[in-house]
Amino acid sequence: MFREDTMRGFGLMVGFVAVTVVAFGACSGGDAQGEQGAEVTKEQYDTWMSELSNWGRWGEDDQLGALNLITPAKRIEAAALVRDGRTVSMARDMTIEPLENPDEASANRPPVLVGAVRNVFDIDTDNGFFWERYEIEYHGGTVSHLDAFCHVAYEGKVYNGLNFEDVASKEDGCSQMGVVNLKDGLVTRGILIDLPGKPVKRADIETWEAETGITIASGDALFLRTGRDVGQMGGYHPSLIPFFKERDISLLGADIPQEGGEVEGVAIPIHFFTLVGLGVHLFDNLGLEELAEAANELNRWEFMLTIAPLPIPNGTGSPVNPIAAF
Repeated sequence: MFREDTMRGFGLMVGFVAVTVVAFGACSGGDAQGEQGAEVTKEQYDTWMSELSNWGRWGEDDQLGALNLITPAKRIEAAALVRDGRTVSMARDMTIEPLENPDEASANRPPVLVGAVRNVFDIDTDNGFFWERYEIEYHGGTVSHLDAFCHVAYEGKVYNGLNFEDVASKEDGCSQMGVVNLKDGLVTRGILIDLPGKPVKRADIETWEAETGITIASGDALFLRTGRDVGQMGGYHPSLIPFFKERDISLLGADIPQEGGEVEGVAIPIHFFTLVGLGVHLFDNLGLEELAEAANELNRWEFMLTIAPLPIPNGTGSPVNPIAAF
């Protein structure tokens, strides 16, 4: 299981989409990833990084990564899933604190990777205006957000083999691989697996596929409810990495910062491999309780999700409010 202290440490470090949601209890049968030998070593991890990488797959200048798998036909498939007209947010509510010293707020203050939102209000009662100012640090373990490719580097490289030092700087932000590349929005079929309280591994998902008759396919977005909001923990086990490549997922998300296992010598193995190796954008800290409830109530596991990341120039990501439409 992903340790609580590791999650806190990660919190300190680190469109339009159709989604298939599956409420799925404990897997029947053996848990292959829990068997002896299922753990991933750094040697194996680095071999996968070399052999399973999507670098160059869509050209040396590509900045979209696995979003190239979301074809016009995939978007049309997604749109056809909306039948009832019901919508559900997949974002958790922001916890907002008062902004101290608003006249000097954030002046040359470096961000901290815990995830925080602060605000201050102002009002002009004579003319009838009311407004506010917000300061958002969305990376970390609290705010629902998207990670752009330039957010992390593994051994000095970001997606498509670019040098981290050539892409990111404190002065200019992300010169390449930033979130602005996603400003047209995202549209695809996705899957939410409801597997709380455990690291999710290949055997779990394959058992789920056999029981539900749903197969994760190219261009799909995969989402995981770990049960974080009801006191449980889980995440994607690193041994799932080849599975992500085999199925050609386009997006990955969860109600936590993804990580459901450890690789010795690799700080955040799921983040590094998906963002750097596969070119798969991540959605951290989603609010998936209401989504799972709606899917169970309607007995509908497929729906369309809309995500429109903010077009932040040189940005490392964006806060998001994904909307699922049944």
